[in-house]
Amino acid sequence: MARAATMSLPMSLILLAAMFSTLPAAHADAGFISYICNKTKNATMCVAVLRDDPESAKASTVRDLANIALQITINTTDHNADVIDDLAKKSQGTSQGHALTVCHKAYFGASIDLNIFGRYCFDGGDYAETSKILSSAKGASDKCENAFKGIGKMPPVTAMDIMMTERCSVAADLVDLLVDK
Repeated sequence: MARAATMSLPMSLILLAAMFSTLPAAHADAGFISYICNKTKNATMCVAVLRDDPESAKASTVRDLANIALQITINTTDHNADVIDDLAKKSQGTSQGHALTVCHKAYFGASIDLNIFGRYCFDGGDYAETSKILSSAKGASDKCENAFKGIGKMPPVTAMDIMMTERCSVAADLVDLLVDK
């Protein structure tokens, strides 16, 4: 019985040390994200976007954060395209359905560009081209908003369009930090 109590004290100390040793690291990661985001055009938005993804806490380089931001953008684009496609199918034959089809085509095109060309260029180190692809993909939200302006209706997907613009902007800003100038 005495041996079990002796073993539990060292084990408890190891567990406590392990728990407390991670606290400064988590704080340092938040500091790293803030430090890098302060180099972008909109530091507050950059921090907000990256903090939504738990992988950001593991990042240790600008490239890591840019990669995470690119993936967040890809995921957002794919999600938005799926949701808009469902809405368009439910509104077929109406002016809203037509506008949603325009939105879906824009998001679907952006999804292909980001998933194939954006990922390929980023992974290959062509950051200037990746930034161009992100900037182009950001246009999907504008196309969608304009489709609804054309029919004089408020878009039901404005929140998704705003999110798309923000995600693309953050990813492009971080990728731009990698471009040799």
